[in-house]
Amino acid sequence: MWFRVCLLGLCSLDYAQAAYGPEDTLKLNANLASQFDSNLFKLDENSENTQTRRNGHKADLNLETKVSGRLDLKLSRQLLHLNADVSQINYHHFSELNHQEWNAGLAWDWFIGSRFSGQLSATTANKMSSFEDNLLGGEGNSALDMQRQNSIAWQGVLQLKSTIAIIASAGISTEEHDLKKYIDAKNNTASLGLRYQTAKGNYISIRHGWRKYSYDIDLPFRAGFTEQTSSIDLGYSPSYKLMLSTSVGLSRWVSAFNDQSQNTPQWDLGLTWQATNKTTLKLGYGQSFSEFTSGAGRNLDQHINVTAKWLMTEKVDWNIEANRRERSFEVASGNVQASENTNSLRLGLNYKALQPLTISGYAQAEQRNSEVINSNYKDYQLGLNVRFDY
Repeated sequence: MWFRVCLLGLCSLDYAQAAYGPEDTLKLNANLASQFDSNLFKLDENSENTQTRRNGHKADLNLETKVSGRLDLKLSRQLLHLNADVSQINYHHFSELNHQEWNAGLAWDWFIGSRFSGQLSATTANKMSSFEDNLLGGEGNSALDMQRQNSIAWQGVLQLKSTIAIIASAGISTEEHDLKKYIDAKNNTASLGLRYQTAKGNYISIRHGWRKYSYDIDLPFRAGFTEQTSSIDLGYSPSYKLMLSTSVGLSRWVSAFNDQSQNTPQWDLGLTWQATNKTTLKLGYGQSFSEFTSGAGRNLDQHINVTAKWLMTEKVDWNIEANRRERSFEVASGNVQASENTNSLRLGLNYKALQPLTISGYAQAEQRNSEVINSNYKDYQLGLNVRFDY
């Protein structure tokens, strides 16, 4: 009997391998992933919360099952993309964190005449926002906060000449929490710019953006903000082995907490080098705001990351990634206070067993050093993922 089951499974794999192709109109895939986390709640060595005290340890193992699909349709010159996925995440010890997540999106790549094109997209998702002790939580699960996100975005390109184009974008997004309703928010964005791009793909663009971030509930200890950002973006590839990209800008933002303004530089530098036919190196360095936090201030992050990828064989590749993030808290009055830095190192392996079957694994170590009491932590993770495409 087991022989027949195995034979049937091999036949199914051969059929799926023949049927699957990246150019297919309909793409389906299934994921099965497991992760061990030595410090699930990212707690200091001498700290515990309600959940870890009840279970007697900080580590846990989770299992995630996920199915997803994508449909690409071409209607004359117009392209439509539909995608959706749903997943179930279960924890071995901290079962109160078990939950479902889902995501759905629709995008239209539109073309009008020979000069005007762009994309109109809409997404909706329900995912975990955080799990922690929540002193403000009332009824229900005081540890798990789920977040509903909805967004509509528009992008447009008006080609003035073969190398010069006007670029524009606009978008609205909202987030709603089932537990932490006091951080429900709305985000409105828009931008306008000019881009010069050569036939080889090298480009330079200037852009000015507007943003308004507001909370649904007014509270005395935090508020939203308005922001205008001017930036210059540059992409240059001197050869097929080397790609340089950079973005430099200035953000002028005003806190709704006290109506004070602050000018903050932002940048992002990137380098990609194809060292050999099998080895790729990437370097990134930048400074940008994370999401709005509290009061009259925002979290300002400086980050640097180094990534190396080695294609050992046609089916096996290794990758290693090192990251460092230095976070400071910037207030609209101009004061900046360093608060924490986080370092991580990750080693990963991908094995393409069959055309539709990919097996991935990784090991990661992470450490945070913070000036906030009981906010330091060390964390180690091991993960395994199996993905089947059909």
